[in-house]
Amino acid sequence: MDTKTDFSKIPHFSLYGEELAIDDPSFIHIENIAHRSQDNGWYIRPHRHGKMFQMIVILNGKTDLRLDEQKITINKPSVITIPTGCVHGFRFAPNTEGIVLTLADSVLNTPQFEHLNQTFGVLLSHPQVLKIDTENGFLEQIMWLLEQIKWELQHPNMGRALMCEWHAMSLLLIVRRIHDILGSETREESLRSQQISHLKQLIEQNFRNQWNVQEYADAIGITTTTLNRITLQHLNKTVKTLLLERTMLEAKRRLIYTRSNLDQIAYDLGFKDPAYFSRFFKRETGLTPGQMRKEMSHDDSPLLTT
Repeated sequence: MDTKTDFSKIPHFSLYGEELAIDDPSFIHIENIAHRSQDNGWYIRPHRHGKMFQMIVILNGKTDLRLDEQKITINKPSVITIPTGCVHGFRFAPNTEGIVLTLADSVLNTPQFEHLNQTFGVLLSHPQVLKIDTENGFLEQIMWLLEQIKWELQHPNMGRALMCEWHAMSLLLIVRRIHDILGSETREESLRSQQISHLKQLIEQNFRNQWNVQEYADAIGITTTTLNRITLQHLNKTVKTLLLERTMLEAKRRLIYTRSNLDQIAYDLGFKDPAYFSRFFKRETGLTPGQMRKEMSHDDSPLLTT
């Protein structure tokens, strides 16, 4: 996709691609992704709509998406919301399957929608890319509602416009639920990532002091049980294992790349008894420190003097 976009030169398009002086359609429209993109080589160049909100449901196929200054690649079922005025462009993989729903501002300003501005505001004011969990039933609900809108538009029955608005409102509500679930998961994931990062930083600062798990948990502000659960979930290791691995890594580095004697290495790593360090090292590697140094060191390896 284009790497740079001059926003001052981005045209305003109506749904059908004509550049307009006044863009005020009054409709609900639905179509397959292939309907418009296939004839254009599956590429829709960056553009924006003046008074239309779009929701695009990607069912399968890789999609490279431009949303204002963001460039996003989608590989899983997702729903994209595009508010009025948001620059958007697509490069779809051939035969990508999905649905595009367009709602004119005049639809969103009806009394039915206006009293729900607080509910739908986050979707109507900011572009969103929301991955859909195919196992929680939301995708089935979305597709059913889209099919109902499509059916209503094809049959001029009494109350058709009102029925389409109700289905569109239900659809936005489902998407808002997805947004809130993902937002909750994202906040939780962000918190856990921060705690893992904090732990790694603390280990770098304190592994030579041989802090125990309780000291790390206290420094982060959580219990040892929670800390171990986080490391097991995200790193598949206990805190004790992380501490052991960091100590062993440092020991191997010092043995291979420095001329420090074994006693000095032991003391630098927080071992008060060099003999215990040797037993500890052999238990973990199957080799004594001296054997490790002999096996791993080479005549042309650079040695650091400490």
